[in-house]
Formats: sequence, C-alpha cells, structure tokens
Amino acid sequence: MFKYQEPDKFSFCFENKFCNNVQIPSLPLKGPKSFDLILCLIKKAIEEEAKAAEFYRRLLKDAPNKLHCEFIQAAYEDELRHLQILGKLYTYYTDCEPKYCAEAPCYPCYRDGLLKALIDELKAVEFYRDIQLSTMDQVIRDTFFMIMVDEQSHATMFSTLFNSFPYK
Repeated sequence: MFKYQEPDKFSFCFENKFCNNVQIPSLPLKGPKSFDLILCLIKKAIEEEAKAAEFYRRLLKDAPNKLHCEFIQAAYEDELRHLQILGKLYTYYTDCEPKYCAEAPCYPCYRDGLLKALIDELKAVEFYRDIQLSTMDQVIRDTFFMIMVDEQSHATMFSTLFNSFPYK
C-alpha cells in the first residue's frame, strides 16, 4: 500500500527531474508591443466602441419586446461608457482628444443584427484580451480587462436574444 511521505520542501525540487525544466512565462504574455502600437490599438478600440454604440442605438429601434430592449439598452450604455473611458485613456497618454467616425454596420433583418452583434462582441473580447496581455502598463491592463469582461457579458446577452428569437 502507498504511504504518503511529506517531501523536504528544500530538496524536493532538486530531486524532481522536471522541476528545472519549468518555464515561467515572461510578461507580457502576448509579447511586448511598442507603446506607439498600443496607442494605435487604443484608437482602434475607440473607433470600434463608437461603431458598436451607433449599431446598438439602431438595433434598439428594431427590438421586438421589453427583454430585448433592456439587454440592448444595457449594452448600448456600456459601449458609451467604454468610449468615454478609452477617450480619457487616449487623452491621458497623448494630450490629444481622439477623433473618430462612427458608422454602424447595416443588417438585413433584426435577427441578423443580433448575430452580427454577437460575433462583434466575441471578436472584441479577443481584441481586448490581446491588448491587455501585450503591455505591462497597469492602467492599460486594468482598463482593457474591465472592458473585456463587459464585452463578454454582452456576447452572452446577444447569444440569449439570438437564440430566443424565432427564425422566419
């Protein structure tokens, strides 16, 4: 029968042939990006948030019931808040106000709009995760983490709406 023995905490690692081969990932996990590139990505995030806000403002007009309105309204308000936060972040690092144009994508019908919103939110989660993991700047990391979590929540909401809406 196997009997557990407490390893000596100082010698255990030296006796384990795998211990010396452990690779601790270097930070940032996605490899460091230049600060100029990070600023370009922040600017792109601002443009995408503005586009999403305009898209949800339009989608809200087509919402068929209260639940759909509430979910889309919540996402819309979050996108406006993200836009404000990212604008402040960009201004903080550049001393310039970001300039952008918000043209929302078209969609042929409400259900297709929901699917587009879901896909866009999932892409945003990955985009924000990659930015967050590409810098050591804690302000940028925390900002993109917070927004990434919101975008994941939006994806869940749009998935719920899409799957509850009857296909015609």
